[in-house]
Amino acid sequence: MLFITLMKPKGKGSNAIEYLKQLKNKGKVKILNLYFTFGRYDGVIIFEAPNEEAAMKFVMETGFATQYTMETLVAVPAERL
Repeated sequence: MLFITLMKPKGKGSNAIEYLKQLKNKGKVKILNLYFTFGRYDGVIIFEAPNEEAAMKFVMETGFATQYTMETLVAVPAERL
């Protein structure tokens, strides 16, 4: 399954940015891309996970470590529809 997590910072500043830049695949979660953005959200993580539970664990761990507010979406590639 493909997921997109949108992030807003709340606290740790540059420490959170360094954590995100060094983010690695964890367990069954494969990180495809990490972007820092302008606008409503300041960061985006695109990743694959085998199920919602693995995705939720990854997002919660990352959110707690960085103090970012996370909003995660399930992504379905257009060619699959």
